[in-house]
Amino acid sequence: MDLLPLRLFNEKVDRLDRCRLAKRMENPQYQLQYDKMINRDWIAADGITEDDVDSFVLNLRLLIQDRDGFSIRRIYEDIYSQNDTPDYIRKRFEQERKKWHDHLGLLSLFRRVEGQENYTNKELFDILFYGGLAHMDPKYVRLFYFMTKQGAYSAIVFGSFLSSLNILLNVLRNMRQINKELMTHLEATENLLKNV
Repeated sequence: MDLLPLRLFNEKVDRLDRCRLAKRMENPQYQLQYDKMINRDWIAADGITEDDVDSFVLNLRLLIQDRDGFSIRRIYEDIYSQNDTPDYIRKRFEQERKKWHDHLGLLSLFRRVEGQENYTNKELFDILFYGGLAHMDPKYVRLFYFMTKQGAYSAIVFGSFLSSLNILLNVLRNMRQINKELMTHLEATENLLKNV
């Protein structure tokens, strides 16, 4: 089994941990900066800059998009769903995926622009992530600009987005540990077979 995707995944999680935003999220007691809200800056929490968010998001996208071959979904399908992976390790990885998917399925605090229902956390995440942070998907751009140019409302949207990022970061950290355990197990099994 090729362990390179697990190593690449873990390296990207290590990189996320070194981002200033990850360090700032360790103490999520944010104070909103009034002058930024008046200027309609949606990133109005103290100690967080646009560059901090950009750095974090650009590293994060490698872990949640399939193009580079070591996203959460790809390592699950290519490695964890294989017979070489012990059930107890696979189940732990699946539990972490479920934590993130469960969070995405919950309703956010924010009502749809048109309609009576609230966005789910997934819809809100997609609008922000794909509408202007990691990409400029035409499907989301208009909503991204609406949600990020409303002063105090936008600062609250950003706080909710930070909460989702923090949940995802904790899931990724747990996955990194599970990956390490799987690599240790697979390497030990390989060494055992060589000595038979």
